[in-house]
Amino acid sequence: MNTGVFRWGQLCALAPRSEIDKAIRDGRLLKLRHGWYATPDADPETARAVSAGGVLSCASALAKFGVWTPPTDRTHLRGNDAVARLHLTWCRRAGRQPAEAGAVDDLTTSLQHAAKCLPSEDFVVVCDSVLNKRLVSPIELATLFTAASRRLHETLDRCDGRAESGTESMVRLRIARPNLRIRPQVSIVGVGRVDLLVGESLIIEVDGYAYHADPDTFENDRLRDLRAHALGYNVVRLTFQQVVYQWRLIEPLLMELIRRRVHLRPLPRITNA
Repeated sequence: MNTGVFRWGQLCALAPRSEIDKAIRDGRLLKLRHGWYATPDADPETARAVSAGGVLSCASALAKFGVWTPPTDRTHLRGNDAVARLHLTWCRRAGRQPAEAGAVDDLTTSLQHAAKCLPSEDFVVVCDSVLNKRLVSPIELATLFTAASRRLHETLDRCDGRAESGTESMVRLRIARPNLRIRPQVSIVGVGRVDLLVGESLIIEVDGYAYHADPDTFENDRLRDLRAHALGYNVVRLTFQQVVYQWRLIEPLLMELIRRRVHLRPLPRITNA
């Protein structure tokens, strides 16, 4: 991953010492801290992490790989063992801290730090995205945490790589109850693939952050909802804001639908006129 931030050894592998020295004199390479340099157009978040004495890791690094991460203002940094002792709020993984191989941790190292740093729900959301994007396989994910605690294994058991967005994962995790069947990304004849099918007949669709920016998508999904209703399904459509920031208002309403067994209403038999 090229973020425009380099260790001295990485620079030496790319160019002769004379060219590196000239680039530093000319301002085409900027010193961030001892042994670390950046180009003027380097990724700002990565450059700030290195300037602070660490490297980008955990959720911040995973986002650079295209992984869906919960919204936050926090930048996740980590250092080696010596640096970590000076920054108690930085991310750590179980066991010793690894050496810094680059300005942004690789996927495996980032996941190890996320497992210790993130709340349980956020870690499941991240793992769902990693699995859905096929950045790791379920076996590889399980192998990575073979020696993990029982609690972490229970968290990993809740992962489901079928979810196509973190908000889908959030809803699935938050409404989960014993004996409540929740299936992500179910294909329904006449409707298409829906985000979540609860029980037999309750569809929950979760719109993305930029959903309303696409008029065609907006119109098409309203037609899908109408088709689903015509087939006997009940459709609930949630926004990004509702799931991420207004869940305390949304959850009791969904639970009331489930209490009324809306999700178990039988689908009518469709007959030809």
